[in-house]
Amino acid sequence: MAGKPAARVTDPTSCPLPGHGVNPIAAGSPDVFFDGLAAAHQDDKSTCGSPIVGEVASTVLINGKPAATVGSVGAHGNNVVSGSGTVIIGNVHSPADFVPPLPMPLWLQPFNEQFRILGSDGQPLAYVPYHIKDEAGRVYTGFSDESGHTPRITTKKQETLEITTGVAALEKWGDA
Repeated sequence: MAGKPAARVTDPTSCPLPGHGVNPIAAGSPDVFFDGLAAAHQDDKSTCGSPIVGEVASTVLINGKPAATVGSVGAHGNNVVSGSGTVIIGNVHSPADFVPPLPMPLWLQPFNEQFRILGSDGQPLAYVPYHIKDEAGRVYTGFSDESGHTPRITTKKQETLEITTGVAALEKWGDA
């Protein structure tokens, strides 16, 4: 097995000191739980008073301390003998192969803008001719929709868009 079961409050430890025997972990994290039980980490004590001091996970920290697992050792020489059936902690990093992300669809490009043409009263103006030019020289022409919107213009970088509306836009259409 690549990892070991995580230790939690109530999981048993086996202590070699006379009279101690098998006793549970008594303290754990106040806010990390495995299977509904507080996760145990370095310095948490079992009921015999022995803090967990060794053989803890080197790659998983719980509240800033290494996680305890089956096989973790206490100051009395006791070992954690049982743990979670669903949380396994390993000390080896096995990264997955890198899969490059797919290209972002055009409609999700980070720089896009849409104009809404409004009258002097603040109400949208439908079917108004527009002429939009981006910094690369691309030209977009047409009429605003029922709610006064132009199409959304998408660019790969931040750009200034120049918009002309009304008769002036129609005049520019003839220049294109």
